Amino acid sequence: MDPDHTETLERELKFEAPMGRALPDLRDLVGRTERLPERRLQTAYFDTPGQGLWERGLTLRHRQLEDEEGGTWTLKLPSSTSVGPLTRMEVSWPGARDHVPKAATDLLRGIVRQSHLRQLVELVTVRQRLAIHDERDELFAEIDDDLVFVVGGPRDGFQFRQVELEFQNDRDRNGDIESRLDDAGFRVEPVPKFAKALGLSEPIDELPRASRRAPLAIVVQLALRAGFARLIDHDWRLRLSMPNPSPHDVHQARVATRRLRSDVKTFRRVLDPVWVRHVRADLKWLGSELGAVRDVDVLTGQLKDAPAPLLDRLESQRQAAVVALDDMLSQDRYLKLLDRLNAAAQRPPFLSGENISPQMEADTALAGLIVDPWRALRRQVHKAGPEPTDRQLHRIRINAKQLRYAAETASPVLGRPATRTAKATEQLQTVLGAHHDAVTAEVWLESQSGIGNAPQHSTLPAPTAFEAGRLATEQRERQNELRRRWPQKWKKVQKSMRALGV
Repeated sequence: MDPDHTETLERELKFEAPMGRALPDLRDLVGRTERLPERRLQTAYFDTPGQGLWERGLTLRHRQLEDEEGGTWTLKLPSSTSVGPLTRMEVSWPGARDHVPKAATDLLRGIVRQSHLRQLVELVTVRQRLAIHDERDELFAEIDDDLVFVVGGPRDGFQFRQVELEFQNDRDRNGDIESRLDDAGFRVEPVPKFAKALGLSEPIDELPRASRRAPLAIVVQLALRAGFARLIDHDWRLRLSMPNPSPHDVHQARVATRRLRSDVKTFRRVLDPVWVRHVRADLKWLGSELGAVRDVDVLTGQLKDAPAPLLDRLESQRQAAVVALDDMLSQDRYLKLLDRLNAAAQRPPFLSGENISPQMEADTALAGLIVDPWRALRRQVHKAGPEPTDRQLHRIRINAKQLRYAAETASPVLGRPATRTAKATEQLQTVLGAHHDAVTAEVWLESQSGIGNAPQHSTLPAPTAFEAGRLATEQRERQNELRRRWPQKWKKVQKSMRALGV
């Protein structure tokens, strides 16, 4: 991110305000109130022509106070750490309206891609302000009573009134104030001014819900839309937090990538094979870039109590992987992948396959599509035998994940049997995933301690190298324990598949 930007957490409630109705007296609920000088604001809102930011819950505006030069750009982002009717993160940059800050366009690149940002509407606001102080005379909140005039857009000339109750970031909300406003006829409406000015409602998916009698095409399109939304919603979060993306966002972006790749494979019999091949290859590439960071995060979590020299090496590995990930987010290959996924989410590249078509009833088609990942998983288990290698257990885990995702996609249509299969397979996947993590940790620790087959480092102090060897032994013991557990999880998967009738 641009070092000149500022970040704040906005915590506010918006109220529908009837014209001419006076605000209630709040002085008996708080320490004191203070009338602040009136303000006149000019605010321009920017988005893509198709409101791509609005669809993702983001708004971009430029605001300028009367007699102010330049103004301020503000990007409002959904907050994943707080709750409230309108709790959002604000990222701001100074600058004039005629040029969107590069830092903002960089942050939004995954959403905007080949589209462009343009001004959609301007609001002229007369703001009456009331500061609210608590019993210690500390500023608690501010009430802004806004009379808004719409300039441009489909509702040019429209006027409305909105009251905002904005709390200080480190203070709790005061329910008594909300109740007093509600009693006076001011109803909470979590609708931004931008949306009111353009007559927008919350984005609604026009597709029907998946059901047994719905065509398979609906299930496929819903899966593609959900997968694309998961991926793009973490794209801007990754960009915002660079050069130190949170492990959570890296993990969720990787999960979205893997889930999309799995869904495309599940539905490949009704999709254009050329499209499937190219998209799955690009998703594999994306997953690998995310995985390079995620794997270090997992290893760091397992070894959080390791000596500092080992953790320092993990941090160095993460920094190198993050640099590569940051570079990937700007590459044409990645942005074109997002374009292809978005296009497919709107209009999937359907083809009728042998004995299956997009227009088949979903229950019949999905029961058949689950067979493929189930057979692949069963074949891997039988091939591995009673003493599977680490590599074979890893392959079983990959196939289990494919079956789990297929069953989760089918659950809204096939009901409880598919849900049970998804849960049973997730449990198997979890055990085998922990085993794979332990194997990875052992290999890395041995490489650091110098006791592995191909030691990569010999500069660790002797006590640290000894500790790395001890931790490697712990990871080996962990593997043995997980090896004893996974057959029981496999039996539950078999039982769930019999109940599914496959």
